[in-house]
Amino acid sequence: MTFPKTQAAAAAFGLAAILPLAATAATLDTRLIASGLSQPLYATSPVAGGPVFVLEKGGTIKAVSGGVSSNFLSIGVTSSGEQGLLGLAFDPGYADPASAGFRRFFVNYSDPSNQDTVIASYRANANGLTADPASRVEVIRIDQPSFNNHKAGWIGFKPGDANNLYIATGDGGSGNDPLNNAQNTNVLLGKMLRININGDDFASPTINYAVPTDNPFVGVAGTRGEIFATGLRNPWRSSFDRLTGALWIADVGQGQREEINFIDAASPGGQNFGWRLREGDIATPGGVGGPLQPGMVDPMLVYPRSFGASITGGYVVRDTSSVLYGQYIFGDFVSGRIWTINGDGSAQTMANATDLTAVLDSGAAGALVSIASFGEGPGGEIFIVDFGGKVVQVVPEPASVLMMLSGAMALLLWRRRSAAQARRD
Repeated sequence: MTFPKTQAAAAAFGLAAILPLAATAATLDTRLIASGLSQPLYATSPVAGGPVFVLEKGGTIKAVSGGVSSNFLSIGVTSSGEQGLLGLAFDPGYADPASAGFRRFFVNYSDPSNQDTVIASYRANANGLTADPASRVEVIRIDQPSFNNHKAGWIGFKPGDANNLYIATGDGGSGNDPLNNAQNTNVLLGKMLRININGDDFASPTINYAVPTDNPFVGVAGTRGEIFATGLRNPWRSSFDRLTGALWIADVGQGQREEINFIDAASPGGQNFGWRLREGDIATPGGVGGPLQPGMVDPMLVYPRSFGASITGGYVVRDTSSVLYGQYIFGDFVSGRIWTINGDGSAQTMANATDLTAVLDSGAAGALVSIASFGEGPGGEIFIVDFGGKVVQVVPEPASVLMMLSGAMALLLWRRRSAAQARRD
């Protein structure tokens, strides 16, 4: 079912601040955004009233507008294993004609010729529904070993920072990180990177970025200055809290633990999340693990295989019309389950999590099977991407909205009558 944004609904939300409501997950529904997609991996909508852009693993970005999908851009990729077209980020200046980032967006994909991870920028055409392939600028290329897993893929911008692009990289693949990439600060794999896309420190025409001078490893011998944080295995979907600027990183485990890591907005970076020595909050089994070392930090949440086997990171909900406001929503690709936890960044356990799976599966858009990603709209709307071929939006359940409206109106009438009575008295 769909509940359109109306003036009445907006007024009801404004009244919610004075109306004590027992809002629960049962007040949620889903609305179908797109279906019939080919292995979708991400969805986002950068401009209010504009298209929803959906990333397909095989190399196509779809623009969905008014329920109609069209090809926005196609890129040649290798899509074997966990490779493919893996990340999409719109420049913060995408809709601003005065910005260097006007109509610019960035993609993360696996090069079909050598499996390298490539970050490149493109520009959209004036119609906003197609991109110009000739506008391509290669930003950074990251060497990959021959394994076809652990390529991560997320890219994104911190709110309020239009210069620096964050890039999540996996350890390069196989089991137990055989090359120990995640702990090696001289390689870019198994890291969170941070690069300035509006600068250029390199003479090569195929390297088009600068290293931010305040990155934590700049000037440190034997390190790459692009690194912001280390010790990641296969970070599958990260996000910034659009209100606070905090960074949430979901990292897929090997055989025992799934984890969520947290970096406060004020942090200068430099965190070491422990892989391959640590899997979540335990020593990695298989002879490579050990105790927490100085400088390493434990995740803010872990869960064992009884909950799922491949975490999918989500977002702190900042859609002011949602009962989930302030909660972090995430899921698991293998089990298909979806949960929320407190979104303030404090240490959490699954005992504190709210399981939304049954509620969302019973929504109007139908059951969700393989939770490949979450996405965010311009107003903080939450999308869920099902690898099986569809994208849905989490919306209020219509009956609950009507109850909120009627309750709010009743309260207003009571207050007006009380005020009138007081004046008469």
